[in-house]
Amino acid sequence: MHEASIVESLLTFACQHVSDGKRVQRINVRVGVLTGVSPDAMQFYFEIMRENTVCAQAELEISLEPLRAHCEVCGSDSKFSELEIVCPVCGAQALSYKNGDELDIVSLEVEDGNCYNN
Repeated sequence: MHEASIVESLLTFACQHVSDGKRVQRINVRVGVLTGVSPDAMQFYFEIMRENTVCAQAELEISLEPLRAHCEVCGSDSKFSELEIVCPVCGAQALSYKNGDELDIVSLEVEDGNCYNN
């Protein structure tokens, strides 16, 4: 249920960063696989909570960031859509992850044509 508080924070951010009288058309968000955040739950809460805000007609675009791992044994770099413990190249259990916990607002697209990149 932490998706509701995440969406609330997104909407608060949008309201604070958009000029008076302007409307947000799209919010682009990047979510790491290890956050445990459900994109479907975020979409659900966004549809409900956006009413009566500058995001009332906005779309929420969520991209899941693949996990990037480095094998400490063979030195290979890999990408995964979910947590793995075994290197796909050498089979060692020596992966170190470089990401996975991100939850970033990438951009706000506003009706005036401006795009506010974070």
